[in-house]
Amino acid sequence: MPFDVRKILDQLETGTPAESGVPEWQQASWSDAEGFANALAAAHVGRGAPLKSRVGQQYDFFHDIVVRHGGSDRLALRTYDRRAGWQTLSYRALQEQASRRATEWARQGVKAGAKICLLYSVGGELLVSLTAALGLGACISYLPPQGRRFIARRLALLQPDFIATEPHQVLLVEGFEKQVLQSRGQASPAFTSHTYKPDEPVGLLFSPLVEPTGTPVPLLAEDAWRGALVDGLLTFGLGPGEHLAAPGYHPLQHLPAFLFATLLRGATYVHLDLADVEANPKLLTEHPLRALGVTPALRDLLMRTRTPLKGVAHWFRNPEEPIDWQGWMAWVKQCGLAAVPSSNVLVDPAAGGTVLNSPRRVRDVHTEAPPAPGRAWVLGDVNMSGQEAPGDLGIFTLVPAEQRPPGYLVLTRAFGVYHYGGPRSARREGRVYPADEVAEVVGELPFVRGALVVPAPTGGITGHYRQVLLVFTGAQRSQSGPWLQEIRRRIELLLGAEHLPDRTDFIPLYPKKVDGALDVAWCQSQYLTGALHRKSTDRLFQALTALRGQLLEKDGTAV
Repeated sequence: MPFDVRKILDQLETGTPAESGVPEWQQASWSDAEGFANALAAAHVGRGAPLKSRVGQQYDFFHDIVVRHGGSDRLALRTYDRRAGWQTLSYRALQEQASRRATEWARQGVKAGAKICLLYSVGGELLVSLTAALGLGACISYLPPQGRRFIARRLALLQPDFIATEPHQVLLVEGFEKQVLQSRGQASPAFTSHTYKPDEPVGLLFSPLVEPTGTPVPLLAEDAWRGALVDGLLTFGLGPGEHLAAPGYHPLQHLPAFLFATLLRGATYVHLDLADVEANPKLLTEHPLRALGVTPALRDLLMRTRTPLKGVAHWFRNPEEPIDWQGWMAWVKQCGLAAVPSSNVLVDPAAGGTVLNSPRRVRDVHTEAPPAPGRAWVLGDVNMSGQEAPGDLGIFTLVPAEQRPPGYLVLTRAFGVYHYGGPRSARREGRVYPADEVAEVVGELPFVRGALVVPAPTGGITGHYRQVLLVFTGAQRSQSGPWLQEIRRRIELLLGAEHLPDRTDFIPLYPKKVDGALDVAWCQSQYLTGALHRKSTDRLFQALTALRGQLLEKDGTAV
């Protein structure tokens, strides 16, 4: 069907759908994704510089997200530094710096298809290196500089050809020092931007939505470009020079998708750390925000500081986060957002952007989350048999599914309205918790006789689980305070603070092992049924544990 993009944009801006449920144009976009993308591309250009990319044929990211805007003084990035204040990077400066860096890298051997891992905090250096890599046709991966073991494991799986990072972060890439690129910014720009084929990977991303954790997942050029096109124009409704901010949003899930969507529109991405917002909540109101992503942590912070939000045209939340209905309603009222449109936005980095998205509309917090426009999808059988769901409840699955990670989230349909129904397996806000990695680093501590993570449902909130770390300590005298501090310090150092468990339980018993390895299934079932607690308080088991301690322990060390 022909798509009237102007009418679609008017409908989204006014927040008044022509019909209940999913609009007809959106349903049509699911079956005619290419025609829909072509219509959006024509509307996207408007009176601006033409796109070099062609839907279904070729994609030149460097031209479309940098060069097209390089003649203007609009800002591509705005970040906050507590010591220096706001730092900015214009499109003009981005084009110059990225061109110089791409030329330097080309002389160091970077070619089209090379795997480059970008190891940066979010900021100007990340953006310059990202666009330089795209200009050379590289396949990019992104890792935030957190946790030595976390990074080492993923670099070992990725085996990058090159690594781009700042000099003071080189210690995090031990064993890969020879792959580190030099970026002095002194070369005169001399390169031709690469054009990706539709099925050419533009990224190998460490998506936190994919099991097992740490698996590099390909992001195809067509998915990345179309996702940016839809998100920039429809999901966030960005215009040239407008601002998108999402403080506290998980970088591995939402980057580079947010950056692509922002840059393709010639808009400005605003990066703020939650710690900086807590120190000065007014940072959120210093620049008008076209779209603001709000996490429960940011919501609670603004509630505590009683910060009114002015200049926000649209706010959105991740539907995979647990819904505290009263908390959200109180926040909306207190911050003065009762008349501001909101939406649910779920981003899958391996799909190139938003996959579930409710329309921007003034209303209460809700669970509505239809598939995003332009996405081809099916409802799969919840038993993962491969067949389509027989009813209106199933696993949301993008198609073609052969080259994608298996679907994990449940989507329900009632009277033409789609609702987010939670993950199929135990997750933390939709992301896979690295239970094996946490258990491994904790199990190396001298006082630990066994460690594992058990997901426990919280009750009351669909799909919300707590990650409980079980630490078996054997016959040792309990020192829970110092032990807990040591566990926390080790996880933060090796994996990053975001991977701290929701709860830690010390079990004064020896775990069951099979062939020298922890019997995970037995330990989990014993914990969830309360058997471990009963045994740890039973005098007979206490005596048996003490006896085993005499046989197994020597100088406080397990034999």
